[in-house]
Amino acid sequence: MSKKIQSGQSLIEVLTALAVVLLVIVALIRATTSSMKGSDFAKTQSSATSYGQEAIEWIRAERDKDWNNLSPNTYCLNSLSWSGGSCTTYGLDGKFKRESILSDGGGGKIKVEVKVSWQDSSGEHQSVLTTYLSNWR
Repeated sequence: MSKKIQSGQSLIEVLTALAVVLLVIVALIRATTSSMKGSDFAKTQSSATSYGQEAIEWIRAERDKDWNNLSPNTYCLNSLSWSGGSCTTYGLDGKFKRESILSDGGGGKIKVEVKVSWQDSSGEHQSVLTTYLSNWR
């Protein structure tokens, strides 16, 4: 009898190697997708914070024009005008809504809280900025 020397890979070895390669590819795709979602969220949150800062600066300028412009209320500031009430649509850049709540801050100050909200696939998010303004004149 002669012995045959087998060389090459068996079908099971090839399938095992293919499964390992596929698992690695799937893991890389998931990691990339997660990274892109995180990057997109950070970009959107940065934009929301910028819109909030813009609103606070606008309210500060309104205070400088006339202190009496600042009356305690909730305002929709999508267009940076004194529109009373909460925002009903995401009308700021088609993605955000920007509301400001002015309230008595005590000691002759007005508390200004600006909320910029947006929605994505994981739900609703907010960037909230708060400051206190006084009648410095």
